[in-house]
This record gives sequence, C-alpha cells and structure tokens, in this order.
Amino acid sequence: MNTAKFNTMLAALEHLTDQQIRCVERVLKGESPEKQVIHAIQQRMVEKPECPYCHGDQIKRHGKMGSMQRYRCKSCSKTFNATTKTPMSGLHHKGKWFDYFACMIEGKTLRESAKVCGIDLKTSWRWRHRFLEAPTLSKALSLQGIVEADETLFPYSEKGNKNLNRAAKKRGSKAKKPGRSKEDWVSVLTIRDRSGQTCDAVISSVGAAQLNAEFKDKIEPDSVLCSDGLRSYVRVASENKLIHKQLNISAGVRVIDTVFHIQNVNAYHSRLKTWMRRFHGVASKYLEHYLGWFRFLETNKNPNKNKLFAIQQQILTT
Repeated sequence: MNTAKFNTMLAALEHLTDQQIRCVERVLKGESPEKQVIHAIQQRMVEKPECPYCHGDQIKRHGKMGSMQRYRCKSCSKTFNATTKTPMSGLHHKGKWFDYFACMIEGKTLRESAKVCGIDLKTSWRWRHRFLEAPTLSKALSLQGIVEADETLFPYSEKGNKNLNRAAKKRGSKAKKPGRSKEDWVSVLTIRDRSGQTCDAVISSVGAAQLNAEFKDKIEPDSVLCSDGLRSYVRVASENKLIHKQLNISAGVRVIDTVFHIQNVNAYHSRLKTWMRRFHGVASKYLEHYLGWFRFLETNKNPNKNKLFAIQQQILTT
C-alpha cells in the first residue's frame, strides 16, 4: 500500500464510530471480542491476586472452566475465577460486554442497547442492573471549599413489578397528598462542591438526623455550606463544623456576596432529570443505580469502554 492510500485510510478512521474502530482493532490484533474481554477480566488477578471469599492473597492456578482461568485459595481452599462475587458472575456473551458498556456511556435505552448488541430485552435489563450494582464507586469521598446542597423529587414508581403495593396510578393524575408524601415522591439529596465532586443519595426524609448521616465525614471542616432555607441544614452545618450560608429563596435571596448560591447543584438536578426522561420512568428501587450511572457520566466527560470496564472489575462484595 502506498503512502497516499495509507493516509487516506487513516483519515477515514476519524469518521468511524467507537464500535467500528474497535472492530478494526480486533482485526489488526487478530483477537476475538471475547478474548479481549477475558484478558481484561483476568488482568485484575495479575495486578491484585485476592480470594473473593477470605480475601487472602495466596492463590494458585487451578485449571480452566471453558475459556476462564480458575484459581484455588491456599488459605480457605475454595476455587473461583476472576468474575466470582462480582456483577459479571454467571453472565454469558462476554464478547458483547464492551459494546454494551459503550451503549451505557451513550445513555441508550434497554431496547436500543439490545438492538446494538444483538441480545434480547431481558438480557439487556439484567446486564444493566448487574453493572450498576455499585454506584457508590463514583461518589466523591471528600468535598471541600464551597459546597452546595439541595434536594429534588422523583415520582415514586413500582415500574416492572407484577404485584403492586398500591393501586395503579393513572398517568397525569394528581398526587394524593400535598408536599413530599412518601406515597407519591422519592427525595434525592445532592451535595456538590465547585470542583464538580458529587455525592447523592435517596433519602427517606429531610430531617436533620437523616441529612447529617449523609453529610458525615464527607465534607472537610471549615468548608462553606450553601443551602436553601430548610432548617435541618442549620444543625448539619453546626455538627460538621461548616460555615453556613443559608439562602432565603422564597424572599428572592438566591445569591449571597456574589459567590454563595446553589445554582450549580440545581443545574446538576436539571441535567439529571433531562437525562432520566429517556427511560420513561425508573422504578424507585433502582433509582440509586441511575443516580450512579449519571454521576459517572458527569464525572468522566470523555469516558471510554475500557475505563468503565476497569471500574466494574473493581466491584467486589464485602
């Protein structure tokens, strides 16, 4: 191939999708998609050998099961492979996992992901929630400086349940009770600093005890907490040794001294709800999973399949 044709081919790569580029890589390397995934999975055992049962590091190879290397722990004598006690355990079609991660990064729906990966809808649903079992991985461990906090509401939903715990609600009907009724709404607390580090959680109430449990050990002392007029934040700020800037939104006080406000966290909530609309409702019991998914996308503006896959490989049950 002459230089001109080679340069033309390289220029064409810029117009390929991620999935097409990965196909080109596999052809050049001579590797199947499944071999690539298995190599990525088993790399964890090379970098950090550990028994998923007793967490001992004295392990040895113990034959193979299919295409997966098995190991035996010298301490507890149990056998396992690199996916044991992780969300990937027991899942098939490993060659399609990278493509499915790509669909998750792009925020595709279950049906769209199933179509792209050539799997059925039930498999698509199972994979999504397996891979989102540990959304806390992308939560910020520490926030500092100017920290904003606010709550938002999502409709309570039992989507997908065969047996409802309440009478079915007609679309468009009004809530039975005013305000934050647990029968109609689920509260989500979001804490976010100006560097974009974010913690969020589904909370049962907005009382001081509940909020304080979420704030504990997450914000550096002497940071500035910006909140709305909810009285619970006064106690939270005091117990966590925070400087408190409380905004009186109802009186029109949305900014203090030009820099203290909650506009960043409110904008985050707006982006979250816009992103959630594509799913046409999320079951409340899985809401934490979707919060973690969106938080990952926000934290990693330019994520790739390998990075998401590496994060999933770190998930081990305690």
